Amino acid sequence: MATTTKYQLPVWARCVSKLQIRRLYISCGKGITDEELIDDVGFSLYARCESILKVHASVRGRPPCPNCETTVKRKGQPTEVLECMNCGWKCPWQLYQKTYQRKGLNGGGQGFIEEFVEKFKNTYSYSKRFILIDTLIHCFHWSGAGRPGSASLIEGKMKDVMAFLDHLSYGDKIPEDIEKKREEWRKTWQQNPWSKGKGQ
Repeated sequence: MATTTKYQLPVWARCVSKLQIRRLYISCGKGITDEELIDDVGFSLYARCESILKVHASVRGRPPCPNCETTVKRKGQPTEVLECMNCGWKCPWQLYQKTYQRKGLNGGGQGFIEEFVEKFKNTYSYSKRFILIDTLIHCFHWSGAGRPGSASLIEGKMKDVMAFLDHLSYGDKIPEDIEKKREEWRKTWQQNPWSKGKGQ
């Protein structure tokens, strides 16, 4: 009787919910520093960003072992079996690959993500953590003409995510420099073919 081998597969962090983010901005708009909410949103984004970075490495032949986090060197053969030299973990590459496909994890903006991951874990001021969160979700797509990266971070279809971001508000407490950058972002987005559905 044939047996089915069960492999330990990587588990990736989910997109952050709009509700979480909306609650955070409402709180900050009222001048309230909700430390628990900032951590909730911040570390959810942190986990999602880490998953994106790991998938980015996997696609480029450096998948991390889900058991011990050691980088596994992939030879590039579609039918190869990955093997961790540190702990002995094994898994067919095709199965590993399927775990991240069609989940929005293989996007661009690695520079923004790496910066957020590095800074967030070393930032202990809640006001500065909030600025890092705001910078990540809004700055992610300012400079590019491709698919906006925030769609990889926040749940929902891309057009819904973009509209959601455009309506996020600090209330009357939005810093002038951030509002100026948002206006630049809106202009960039209007020129982006993805805003009209042409890039999808």
